[in-house]
Amino acid sequence: MDAARLGRVALFIALGAAALCLSLPWVVRGSPDPVLTMAFVSAAVAGIAVALVWGLVRLGVINPGKRLAAQVPVLLMSDGKGGLPPENYGAIGPLAALVAELAAKVAALKADTDRTVAEATRRAEEQSGRLAALLRDLHQGVLVCNLRHQVLLYNEEARALLPQAAALGLGRPLVELVTAEPVRHTLDRLTRRIAEGRHKEHRDGTTAGFVAGTAEGRLLQGRMAAILGTDESVTGYVVTLEDATEEMASLAARDRLLRSATEDVRGPLANLSAAAEMLAEHPELSPEERQGFEQVILAGSGQLQDTLARITTEYRAGITAAWPMADIISGNLFALVAERCARQGGPALTCTGLPCWLHGDSYGLALLLSRLAQRVAEATGQRELDIAATHDDRFVYADLCWKGEPLAAASVEGWRADSLADALAALTVADILDYHNADLWSERCGEGLSRLRVPLPLPKEPHGRRKAAPAPRPEFFDFDLLHQPLPEDALARMPLKTLSYVVFDTETTGLSPSQGDELVSVAGVRIVNGRILTGETFQSLVNPGRAIPAASTAIHGITDAMVADAPPPEQVLKQFRAFVGGAVLVAHNAAFDLKFLKMKQKAAGVKFDTPVLDTMVLSRQLQGEDGTHSLDGIAASLGVEVVDRHSALGDSLVTAAIFLRFLDALAAQGIVTLDDAIRRSNMAVELHARERAF
Repeated sequence: MDAARLGRVALFIALGAAALCLSLPWVVRGSPDPVLTMAFVSAAVAGIAVALVWGLVRLGVINPGKRLAAQVPVLLMSDGKGGLPPENYGAIGPLAALVAELAAKVAALKADTDRTVAEATRRAEEQSGRLAALLRDLHQGVLVCNLRHQVLLYNEEARALLPQAAALGLGRPLVELVTAEPVRHTLDRLTRRIAEGRHKEHRDGTTAGFVAGTAEGRLLQGRMAAILGTDESVTGYVVTLEDATEEMASLAARDRLLRSATEDVRGPLANLSAAAEMLAEHPELSPEERQGFEQVILAGSGQLQDTLARITTEYRAGITAAWPMADIISGNLFALVAERCARQGGPALTCTGLPCWLHGDSYGLALLLSRLAQRVAEATGQRELDIAATHDDRFVYADLCWKGEPLAAASVEGWRADSLADALAALTVADILDYHNADLWSERCGEGLSRLRVPLPLPKEPHGRRKAAPAPRPEFFDFDLLHQPLPEDALARMPLKTLSYVVFDTETTGLSPSQGDELVSVAGVRIVNGRILTGETFQSLVNPGRAIPAASTAIHGITDAMVADAPPPEQVLKQFRAFVGGAVLVAHNAAFDLKFLKMKQKAAGVKFDTPVLDTMVLSRQLQGEDGTHSLDGIAASLGVEVVDRHSALGDSLVTAAIFLRFLDALAAQGIVTLDDAIRRSNMAVELHARERAF
């Protein structure tokens, strides 16, 4: 204790003692006021007691505590090897021992952390060295980029492929080093594929090919692989590049050669034909002379024609094989075409019909179709076009449709020379058509409707999940759900072909909604004016809050892991109800799907109260009870291709195609309005209910 503190304690004790001494005469002789005397004595005793207690606390607790606090930083610097002898800290000696033990544990933890960090650093450096060695050994240029296309990592081969070495550097945008549009287009394709979950079944997974160019005119063949985050979203990408300049130059030289050959052969062929005609016009030649000339000329003409056909075939096959192509789905291609037209101020494209797989260069076809859409809009004055895909045994047809007359063949033919903006090496419409062994023409496709048709190659491999006919979903009759009140507003009197519909389907954990089975997926597609709008779809996985049985997963392919992060049914149904709006609902075996919706609608705060048409019930009206009324059976009888069966969206698209085929058949039976359809459906449901009762 320092001198000042000792002085204050001595002062307290002295004051108390003085007060006690002054009060003693009063106590001995007797004070005129006993109470005052006792108060005086008590105050003196209390003062002495406080002074003594304060001194003891300072000596035994406060001062040792301050020494301990001052010693802790020194103890920590000793890595826990120092000590705090308890006898040096008086009454708080046990606390000092605990502090020393804690400091030793902190030091041990710090040492473990340092060892872990050092080991992790060593491993990271080792892996970095392996990665660097791997990148050095690769004969391809490799670049890692973020979503802003900034380069995060590259190897020396990439530097060699991009001669502007000074421009290549970390943080520099890749789209400033190569042609930007193919890179952006490919990233858009992958982002869309992954967002829709198609990468899990797509043959290329999270990768896609493209061709880009450099400022020096070099052509690079690349492949992009998306980098996925923990939430399965795209966080960046890896690009591998190879120099395709010589290959493309060889292709261009062969292109010019073949073009020249085909054009040069036509002249001699015409001359030979003319000579044959001249001989035929001069009968004065002897029969032997005529026969000899005719045989030579005809043989030469046939040979030239065969040569021309062979060269043309080889030419198209050669350039088609050399150009980077893959199987693509028309719906995704058309969505990119529509977005491109919108960005460039072109016509508004509506994607209709069922999607088809085709084989081609996605980027080249996007350029081609957007240019043709612009041309059609300019020629017809139409600012709204439909784009759809159909197929037969030879081609997949990409159709641009409009209201009006077909375009003149000469006008369409003149579009072949159009250069395509953002295309590599100044490619033209004719080039892209040739690369796909394709053509184009305009024709009538219905009453007051026309189209520009581009035949494209069929896919190289089969696509879509085609289930090997598992046990079909049983017919589900909830007669309270199927028997609907007749609409009382103007909607009831509207022709069926003019209404807007949402065709929907669900996938579930099982077939018993009343016994705890739940939704795992909901999807729908819109029909407007008799067109399936594949660009306006709803699709969402649903977290059922329970395990999905293996038997159900075997049918629809949805696993517990796939729905683990999906929204709950209440949230999905609220979004789906907003998508439906005022449209008429359509489903196959609708009572089954409606049961799941209506069991959750109160919790979702919505109500599915729009009119509903059931293609299974409509099938009974059209085919009678003896016909086949399963979705697969109806599709087979109508020639509707079933793709991606037992997925909610796939079944919705098939049901939509079936429903549109039914409309004409219903009209033939006098079922023209919504009121007619619901009235006849109620009759069919009532009849079926009575049959089941017997």
